[in-house]
Amino acid sequence: MRLNSFRATQRGAVLLTTVMLLVMLTVLALTAVSMNRIQTRMAANSADYQVAYHTAEGALNQATNNLLAGMYAPGGFTANTNGLYVFDPTSAPVWTVASTWSSSTGALTGFQGGSSASSRYVIEKLPAIVKPGQNMKTPTQVFRVTARAVGKSGNSPVVLQTTVQVQ
Repeated sequence: MRLNSFRATQRGAVLLTTVMLLVMLTVLALTAVSMNRIQTRMAANSADYQVAYHTAEGALNQATNNLLAGMYAPGGFTANTNGLYVFDPTSAPVWTVASTWSSSTGALTGFQGGSSASSRYVIEKLPAIVKPGQNMKTPTQVFRVTARAVGKSGNSPVVLQTTVQVQ
């Protein structure tokens, strides 16, 4: 009789405990799967950004080397098209205008690297400067180079800038 009274007091406690443990384990497993998916996405986005960054950096180097080699005629900047512009302090910077990057004549095509699309860059002719001790008749010409690139997925746009002084 003692065995029967022990069973009567249990009333499914083991079953309830087992179900609770299974539910908790299922929630933990689903959380782990979700975290893994998020971490995979984060790693892919980071790799995509790195590709875009290095592609934009390659475009900056390409434009800088072309400037220093004298590949752009001084008169090309006065037209304010095809990626060569004269800085205008009264208007928005050319590199902030979206159509500059989407138009076929708004920017120059640059280095592609591992990206899905070629990078683009613009060169702005800034006001010339005279360095201390420099002859005022031969000022140093300053250019701002802005490069834009996207990653392999076409996302993660990166914009980099540098200034170049040419004597």
